[in-house]
Formats: sequence, C-alpha cells, structure tokens
Amino acid sequence: MKNFTTLNDVFYYANRAYGSKEMFFGKDVGKNFISRTFSDIFHKAENLALSLLQMGIQPGDRIGLMADNRTEWAIADIATLLNGAINVPRGSDSTPQEIEYILSHSESKYCFVEHEKLYDSLKPILSNTKVEKVIILDPGFRSKDTLAVSMETLINEGETLRKNLPSLELRSKQVKPDDLFTIIYTSGTTGMPKGVMLTHQNMVYNVVKVPPRVGLKSSDRTLSILPVWHIFERAIDYAIIAEGASIAYTNIRDLRDDFQKIKPSFMASAPRLWENLYQGIKQKLEKAPENKRKLFDFAYDICKKFKDGQDYLAGNKLQTKEESPFERAKNTAVSLGYVLNLFLLSKVLDGLVFSKIRDVLGGHLTGTISGGGALPAHVDEFFNVIGIPVYEGYGMTECAPIISVRSVGNVVQGSVGKWPEGTIVKVVNDQGESVPKGKMGIIHIKGPQVMKGYYKNEEATSKAIQDGWMNTGDLGFISFNDTLSVRGRVKDTIVLLGGENVEPVPIENLLLENALINQVIVVGQDQKSLTALIWPDKERMKEAGLNPKEGEDLNQNKEIRLYYQNIVKKQISSENGFKSFEKLTDFRFLPKAMEVGDELTNLFKMKRNVIHDKYKDLIKSMYV
Repeated sequence: MKNFTTLNDVFYYANRAYGSKEMFFGKDVGKNFISRTFSDIFHKAENLALSLLQMGIQPGDRIGLMADNRTEWAIADIATLLNGAINVPRGSDSTPQEIEYILSHSESKYCFVEHEKLYDSLKPILSNTKVEKVIILDPGFRSKDTLAVSMETLINEGETLRKNLPSLELRSKQVKPDDLFTIIYTSGTTGMPKGVMLTHQNMVYNVVKVPPRVGLKSSDRTLSILPVWHIFERAIDYAIIAEGASIAYTNIRDLRDDFQKIKPSFMASAPRLWENLYQGIKQKLEKAPENKRKLFDFAYDICKKFKDGQDYLAGNKLQTKEESPFERAKNTAVSLGYVLNLFLLSKVLDGLVFSKIRDVLGGHLTGTISGGGALPAHVDEFFNVIGIPVYEGYGMTECAPIISVRSVGNVVQGSVGKWPEGTIVKVVNDQGESVPKGKMGIIHIKGPQVMKGYYKNEEATSKAIQDGWMNTGDLGFISFNDTLSVRGRVKDTIVLLGGENVEPVPIENLLLENALINQVIVVGQDQKSLTALIWPDKERMKEAGLNPKEGEDLNQNKEIRLYYQNIVKKQISSENGFKSFEKLTDFRFLPKAMEVGDELTNLFKMKRNVIHDKYKDLIKSMYV
C-alpha cells in the first residue's frame, strides 16, 4: 500500500513513478484530444507555484478556483497545494452573487478564473472581496488591467524561477496531514452554502482506500464528466494520479463520440448519466424489429437469472432479514440450478447481445462508480446484467466524500457496499441508540475522512459532529451481510397531517421507471395526503399517441391527465408494496423542466425547498 500522508506526496510520487506517461487528455478547439504527460503537467504546476511564491502567497492562504473540466484546472490545483495554500473551487456557471459570497466568506487572496467572459462578469463584485489578483486559465488571455494576469504568463515566468525549487519543495514538505487543502462550499439543497474544511488526511485516506476496492489500476483509461471542482470527481482524479491511470475530460455533448475515441475502461459519474444511458438504450430497443426485441428480452431474462444465482452463492444478495436454515438451503439449491444450467447459454447470449451494447460505450468499460445520489434500482440491475458492474458509492462533501462503496466481487444491489477499513458506521434511532441490523435509522460515521468542520461556523460544526461522530442526516440500515443501504434524507421525510412519516425518494424512483416521466417530486408536508409535481417526456408522449400542443397547459388536457393518472396508480400501488398513505391522491404537470442552477444542484439533486417555494401555488391547488 502506498505511503502517502499529504496530497503533495501523491504528486511527487506520480512524477517519479509515471512522469513520462500520457495521463491527461484535454481538447483543442477542434474537439481533438491532446495528450500530456504527468511530468509536463507537474512541471507547469511547479512553474506556476514558483510564480505564486514570488507574488507572496503564504501557506494557509485561500485561493479561489472558478473553472471547469480542463487540464489547466489540474495545474492550478497542484500549484496551490504545493505552496501549502488552500483552494476554494466552484464551477464557471456559478452566479456572480454566489462567487462574491464564497470569495468574501473565505477571504480569498487570489482567484483563478476560467476565461475573460467570466472575469468581466465578476469585475463589479471583486471590489467587495479581498482578492488581490485574478489569474485567467485561458491561454489566449491578454490582460487589459493590472488586476488580471494570464496563467500562461505566470507559468512562463516560473521557468526563470526554477532556481527557487528547493524553497518550494521545502514548503511543500512542511505541509501536515491535518492542514487544509480545500474549502468546498456546498451547493446544497437548503439555505446558504457552508464552507466544508477538508484536510490532506481526509482526501489521502480515500485516495489510498478506494482504488483497490473498485479495481482502479495504472492501465485504466477514464472519462471525466462530473464537475472537476466537485469533491467526488476530485477524489477520483487524485486516485487516478496516485495509480498512474489516465484521464480524459469530456462533457455531455461529446460523450457519445468520446466513448469511441477514448474507449474508457473505468468511469465515475452521478446516477443521472447512467439513467440517461439506460433510457437511450431502451429507446433504441423499442424501435428495433420485433425479433431483436424478443432476443434481447430472452437474453436479459436468462442472464439475470444466472447473475442472481451467482450473486446469491457469493453472498452478494441484499439480506434485509436473517435467513432460516430452510430458506438458505432452498435459495442455495435454486441458485445452484441457475448457475449450472444457464452458464453456457448466458455466455453465448452475452456475446451475441450485450457485447454490442458494451461496444456503444467503447467496448472496454469494466467498472463504473456511481455517486452523488441514489442509483435507481432498475438502472442498477440493467448495467450489472449486461456486464458493466456498477460500484455504487455513498458519501458526502463532509467526508471527502467516500463513506462506503461496493467493491470488486462484492456488488450487492440495493446497497452502497461496505465501508473501508478505518471507518466506523453506526445506525441510530431518534434517541441516539444504535439499532439492530435491518432496522432503519440515521447513519453516523467516524473515520479519517470526516471533515475538520465548517469554515467560520462552529455552531453548524457542533451540530454535525459530536464526539467524533458525523451525523450524515441520511436514513438507512446495515444489512445482515454487513453492507450499508441508504434510503433517503431525514430532512426529506414528509410528515402527513395524520402523523405518518413517508420517504419520498422510493416513490419518486418508481415513478421515474416509467419512460413517460422525466422528473418528479413528491410533496405533502402537513397535508392529509401525498401529491406530486411531474415533468413529462414529451417525445415519449407522442410515441404513446398523446399529442400535446406547443405551449399547452397539460393540466387542462383531460386525455393526458387520465393517461398519467393510470401510470401513477399502477406504479404506486399496493401490489408494489405501498401503504395507503403512501399513494398519491393528485398530481400537477410542471410548466417547465427543473434545471441545474435553479431547482437542481450540479449533481442533479432536487432543491426541495426551492421547488416548494417556487411552485407553492401549484402545490396549493392540489389541496383546495
């Protein structure tokens, strides 16, 4: 196991071990990938760090980093950390008001900015902050004032300062595991963002523990699509550097082409991506000739049974209750029958049918991590059946972010796997007492990845962390095969007028399994019953014979409402295990799709309070 104590150890190790390897793939203006070795990136980062040192940067200084996925981001990040400084990142799509709050609250001394357009939008607010210098990542930037300078200029100037490398290396080695490396302001689903203080130790723990669990190795080629400033993507990127794998930066527009160009063997993303890929594959299947659809359904049924048998025999089926000896014997016999009888047929069908789907994703994808939200059960099952194991993880910014993650050979669907060695997880009731396995409660965690606290917010820190235990605010349980399952947020829980507690997420996930529903939020706090707001898939509506008019208020269309009433009634039914108070008594169509930056966070999580406030009249109309 690699002996890192700080992220700077990771960078110096990677430069020694993999310096000549092409590890970073960015794009030119023609969308062609341009490769760079790690030594090239590290050399530029050292030059930039030397220029920052010359400018007067001190260990512990905060530096804003407002940019998106590109190799220059990595250079700026590494240069900051080599100086013992703390970066404060955010995406370039953040509003000037958000950036002003973050820069002011963190008292950032310098700020990296993606491009001139963003810089121009920030000029009116920079005078309200303590920022002394703005550094533009775009290579073509030419400064028109004294406040801004091109990062390219600083890198070039740093080349003349390399005689000062011993001073930089000394400063870098003086960084301690407990020193901060970043303050990340949570985009959050409620209230003002809080600055999460993460130490080198927090991140190094994940960098060391996660790769062997998910099988990440130096030969892997990865695609980066999550916002690079987000802690989930950062943890993956640092792990890639530590292992000597390669990383290519992409976006949702180019993803399909980039699967073929890069042919990734490993990838991490939020559940929304896997959901979109699943929907795209299903749409193609629906348009395929009947004989091909039947072949797919047959292959899926056979391979699922074979996989179910394999999983049970390997102890990889979620156990929510303890099995009796009779149940164990019966399930073992059935599973053994599936494995023995379907082995050859499943292999033939996999090669005949599912290999073609894998080819669409480059043909080499052997593992994926899903994090940042709950992966819908049907999507989870689909990718595991077609031969792309999904290592669903669970974490939060406050834990840098990994709390638990599935591992190679231990993919238990319905769970987020086991927590790494060194982490302790307990599930407690409202009185703070630990509950037995299989019993729902609030997840608490203790371990080296738990944050130092919230910046300048001792009150919030003391509420979140007590006696070293981090209260995640998430509901879940520990299964009888010692995996963790997450079932929702404590704050998401809807309390009905009759006192019934309802978790909206399982209801929403089941509704989303229907292709005609694109987005949905269940509401009903302090009301007699549950209702929902729905954004439909209009293309699928047309395919179903429904023809909404442009600009039409769908809530007034009786035919469409009746069609969706039947969908809701069928999905949220007693047959699917829902109690009477969990059923929806009404719904309304949203006037527009929920969007990132408005009703959704960067990881497509719903900001429930924002949605409730924005559509309060629409919600009220369901309870008149």
